Amino acid sequence: MNSDETRALIKRYYEALTRGDREEIKACLSSDVVWQLPITAGEAGAGGSDQTGIVRGKEAVAEELGGRTIKDTFDISQPFGLEIRSMIVDNGSAAVQQRLTATTRANGQLYDNQYCWVYSCAEGQITRMEEYTDTLYAARTMGWDLKGTEQ
Repeated sequence: MNSDETRALIKRYYEALTRGDREEIKACLSSDVVWQLPITAGEAGAGGSDQTGIVRGKEAVAEELGGRTIKDTFDISQPFGLEIRSMIVDNGSAAVQQRLTATTRANGQLYDNQYCWVYSCAEGQITRMEEYTDTLYAARTMGWDLKGTEQ
């Protein structure tokens, strides 16, 4: 894919995310898409991830990002913000710096975290997503069990 096609795909994907449009999210993903979560988040039990923090396949990724992860993690009756701060695109690769603000469901705390997502795209679809964030802040704010993870 060229850079313009990749940029348009990623913008379309983020628009679908902010609307919670699971069908459009799936349309942006390849059937065998891989979502690599930060390992601490995967260990903490994020949705459909396996033991290595990987969610595989269009259906599983769309289920998580199109609803379950958001609804299980955040109080959706409160304001929710997803701000793209920057996007760098080079042919079939994109890096998106974003900010997510919300209220946690577990304890009602304000959540305000920075993310970097790295995308690989081919044939008009996202084939791989790698998520980077401050997992310790996320775990503490969301009240996840940190036994054995802190030194």
